[in-house]
Amino acid sequence: MHFRIFFVFSLLLTQNFLFADEESVKAFKDDRPNIIFFLTDDQRNDFLGCTGHPIVKTPNIDKLAGEGRLFDNAFVSTSICAASRATLLTGLYERTHRFTFGTPPIANIHTSQSYPALLKKEGYLTGFIGKFGIKIRKGAKEAMFDSFVPLNRSPYFHKQKDGTLRHETQVAADRAIDFIAQAKKEAEPFCLSVSFNASHAEDGDKKNHFPYPKAVGSLYEGVKMPQPKLSDPKVFESQPEFLRKSMNRDRYFWRWDTEEKYQNNMRNYLRMISGIDHAIGRVIKELESQGMAENTVIIYMADNGYYAASRGFAGKWSHYEESQRVPLIIFDPRAKKEARGKREKGIALNVDIAPTIVALAGARMPQGYQGRSLTTSFEGSPEAQAPEDFFCEHRMNNKSIPKWEGVRGERYKYARYYEQDPPYEFLHDLKSDPMELKNLVKDPAHKEKLEEFRKRCALLSTKYDNQAKADSQKVLKKVQFGLLDAGNHGGTEDAITEALALDPDSKEALLARADMYERKGNFGKALADIDKLVEALPGVDQLRQRRGVTRFFHGDMRGSIADFDVYLKNNPAREPHHWQRGLAYYYAGEYEKGVKQFEIHQDVNSNDVENSVWHFLCVNKIKGFEAARKSLIDIKGDGRVPMAQVQKLFAGKLEPKDVLDAANAGDPSPDELRNRLCYAYLYLGLYYEAKGDAKKSLENIKKSAIDHSMPHYMGEVSRVHLRARTK
Repeated sequence: MHFRIFFVFSLLLTQNFLFADEESVKAFKDDRPNIIFFLTDDQRNDFLGCTGHPIVKTPNIDKLAGEGRLFDNAFVSTSICAASRATLLTGLYERTHRFTFGTPPIANIHTSQSYPALLKKEGYLTGFIGKFGIKIRKGAKEAMFDSFVPLNRSPYFHKQKDGTLRHETQVAADRAIDFIAQAKKEAEPFCLSVSFNASHAEDGDKKNHFPYPKAVGSLYEGVKMPQPKLSDPKVFESQPEFLRKSMNRDRYFWRWDTEEKYQNNMRNYLRMISGIDHAIGRVIKELESQGMAENTVIIYMADNGYYAASRGFAGKWSHYEESQRVPLIIFDPRAKKEARGKREKGIALNVDIAPTIVALAGARMPQGYQGRSLTTSFEGSPEAQAPEDFFCEHRMNNKSIPKWEGVRGERYKYARYYEQDPPYEFLHDLKSDPMELKNLVKDPAHKEKLEEFRKRCALLSTKYDNQAKADSQKVLKKVQFGLLDAGNHGGTEDAITEALALDPDSKEALLARADMYERKGNFGKALADIDKLVEALPGVDQLRQRRGVTRFFHGDMRGSIADFDVYLKNNPAREPHHWQRGLAYYYAGEYEKGVKQFEIHQDVNSNDVENSVWHFLCVNKIKGFEAARKSLIDIKGDGRVPMAQVQKLFAGKLEPKDVLDAANAGDPSPDELRNRLCYAYLYLGLYYEAKGDAKKSLENIKKSAIDHSMPHYMGEVSRVHLRARTK
């Protein structure tokens, strides 16, 4: 009695506790901040009023910096939009996520851990507006975003429903305002990514490179633009030839090579930045009108820097500060007064954005993230301290953009352009030479520092490369352990493709893809992968054996025999078991070797009618039909239907009809009947071929290879035979 009362009382307490906990969670969710991440294109850190530009007007962004935190030393780890945007999304370096222009889409294993995917799982309303700039796999967009509104330049001015033209930057603000209104209606915390195409040039328009919104068209009229940094021609001439002839120099002649061009284009470029500021101001006003400004964190960053004629360059891509250094502002209206208006001096990176947004939302932080949250000041706990250096690189395949990797530290920067012959290195002392005009690689006084940075670069490169390979193995396990739906070849192919995108040299993935291609009957593609494996692992005999099989099914009999010979030379004990080499000998016309191979195979497998028949076929080619019949190997133990009848057919004791009758006898299932007929018609085709009746042989082989095709070894042999006889 007392126990029952205590139990009921305890249950009530538990229920009340659970209900209270649910309410507290709900309240926590309601109190979580909204987050807007503004991303610009091609803007280095000093092209804002708050970062010291003497002319550009950016009052709204400056106010965010004045009331938030401005990061003076913010950088991108790869200075190109595609790779950098993938880093911003995934919290991973390019060396790990593997995405840039010309590569496969970002792997699902990474987009599933992206900041919008994680926040969406936590109940955030997630949205994207503007330039996406990256490729993702099927289903990833829906997993990340509730609302996805891509806006692309080319042209910058978009035709509206009323026929008017509106600049992409303003359209992005329009759509952001619509999203905020929807979020207010749904009463959910939101995370909105607004990714401007501006201030990227319109590359297809060689006259009007920087189309700007009409709202800022009157700005800078008649204002003389200051000369670019490091404009002395000697600075450009000091560069190695591969940089002087790079795309950075090509585009310099598009936009900056005359005073007239420079003044016009720089004026319009600044207008584009002011247009972004104007659009951000509109979005902030909407937050204020909706009563959401006090609970909305705003982040502002650029996807890469921009030379804008500095050093005689255009574009970005290379290792100098103008290319890597970008603006970064985090404005949190909930921050205490003493935490506002701060200028952070420590290193902050694009790889830090995803963990920062996840931390702001209170969501689970993925262990694989390679960046760190910037939600606390660098002057806080030891965990909040800025890194002393970071890995940086550019891996895009483009003849005009040299690849490189390096390490940027607080004082020194190292870069290695590894595709040059020999590799070309830079070492800069940013303290004594902040403009990076001196290369200290050949300076004996910096020999130890150079070696230190070489080792550091190799260490970080290997670290991030190994994580990509580990991620590849995780993806591949879906295939290896059968976690994909049975028969889901599309899912299997996607997983293998992802694994290879993350680790192009993954031997397990190459082998899995070769298996997949072979199941589909595409032996040519399978061979391409196995060739890579043989080249990578020349001492692995089993790969030669494997390639020999694939070459056989692809119709390359000579190549098949060559691979088998290499394998058997190192594994002679396997020769009696190697029945397939006998088949290759038959189709290669080496009938005497085929006879020998089938005879020694008979010693290890005496109950196989197939061995008897192929021995017959080889003898027939050498001595004729009657001699082959007299030397027919006697087989009595093969119980497969209709193999006993096939043996008697070749012995002259039955007719072709008897083989088919045996195959159709009884009450076999549809699959079993199909299998029986596949065998029956194959050996009838071989029987007629031995008799010299090519027409009947081909009729029967077609029935085996096409009408009753089976996805097994002998089913594939029937297709090999059909291709061999119909060339």
